[in-house]
Amino acid sequence: MSNNEFNENELKWREERKKKVQSFHLNIDESALDAPYTQEPEKETQRHSERTTMRKSGGARQSDEINSYSGGKTKEMIEKDYKKADKRQKKEAKRREKRKAKKNRRVFTFIWLLMVIMAGVILSRFLLTGINDMLAISRPENNRVVVKIPRDATFDDVINILYKNKIIKEKGFFKLYANMKHAEKYYEKGTFKLETNMDYEAIINYLESPYNNEKTISVQITEGMNVVEIANKLYKAGVLSDKDKFLKMCNSDKFDEDYDFIKSLGKAKNNGRYYKLEGYLYPDTYTFYENEDPSLTVSRMLSNFAAKNVNTLSTAEGYDEKVSVEERAEDTGFTFDQIMTVASLIQAEAANTKDMYNISSILFNRLNSGNASDFASLGLDSTIYYPYRDKDSVPKSEGGKKFKSKYDTYKLKGLPPGPICNPSSDAIEAAINPNNTDYYFFCHDSNGEAYYASTYEEHEYNRSIIE
Repeated sequence: MSNNEFNENELKWREERKKKVQSFHLNIDESALDAPYTQEPEKETQRHSERTTMRKSGGARQSDEINSYSGGKTKEMIEKDYKKADKRQKKEAKRREKRKAKKNRRVFTFIWLLMVIMAGVILSRFLLTGINDMLAISRPENNRVVVKIPRDATFDDVINILYKNKIIKEKGFFKLYANMKHAEKYYEKGTFKLETNMDYEAIINYLESPYNNEKTISVQITEGMNVVEIANKLYKAGVLSDKDKFLKMCNSDKFDEDYDFIKSLGKAKNNGRYYKLEGYLYPDTYTFYENEDPSLTVSRMLSNFAAKNVNTLSTAEGYDEKVSVEERAEDTGFTFDQIMTVASLIQAEAANTKDMYNISSILFNRLNSGNASDFASLGLDSTIYYPYRDKDSVPKSEGGKKFKSKYDTYKLKGLPPGPICNPSSDAIEAAINPNNTDYYFFCHDSNGEAYYASTYEEHEYNRSIIE
């Protein structure tokens, strides 16, 4: 085939393709492209109806037309070109993703290295300044500062106080060191005299010892005060920063291993008492530290009780050798705790020391009469609202005037579960060695004058005199 013939065929093919494409876009019948427009309106209407039907039936005719216009080499060439273009686009997309990922890795690596360097600089500075402060290298020497740790201070407050007084320079490092030593649990409260050249270990040890407290407070615990009254007095005096903690100590088993007379009382949760240590906080004048730890306060009083009544031996009537008060109490046929309970009742009811021995006699007469007797109940007003002094002292949270004590000796027979106050040595002595009488009743006038009776009729007569 010559070039001229090839060119003519090529032109004819292109012209024919152009017409078919136009027919495809315009939905014109293929046979109408080359023929003159001679169809009648009815036939045109019929063809239009057929085309509509074809579209409604899923486009089968349209699909045939597309296939007819896209057949042969043209279709193959178009599909081939499309596949090549699609392949090139995918390759280019992969190249872009690789370039982007590589760039992101470089940026991330740079930022990560920068952060590591910054963290290293900050950490090294923190460690350097912190270690210097821990060893007191950068602080002035021989400069004493008096600091006061308030009763409600948290450990963060303590750190701020030390920082403001230039005892430490690095609060964060000191807190880290103190937490490692668990110092936040054991620091004391009060007034302390510290030196600015003390290292961290010295500061913590100093604050943990109550004996370094500069301010002391003298408080008199009077005979007959109960645990609640003692807690209130110590709190008001500034000895306690938390009176509830003191009360919890007084009903705990913390001191059992140190004092056998406390261990013999049994576990606090099983002995039916409001406060296990009631009766054993010896009345005396004490020197306490400001805001001292409640366990130290309780220990002082128990140690004083042990010294006066357990460990000290003395000569007593009826004994050939020196004996302790504890031994003498147990020789009565009652336990030491029962004698202490009687002593507390005597302390609460008696008007004076002489009266104590007669009231002791009345209580033991009733106790020895047996549970079946009319005197089995001791009937003492001092027990009605214990652990409070009277109905006006009962908190509303405990029921106020409706409060009912499990120590009420009008309702129970015999002794209450334990002492109702902390008795004096005179009351303990009266409980061990009561007068020998036949009294079962007593009452007092407004001046403290005592009236005793052996029968209920005598008692009623005495009360009529008083009223």
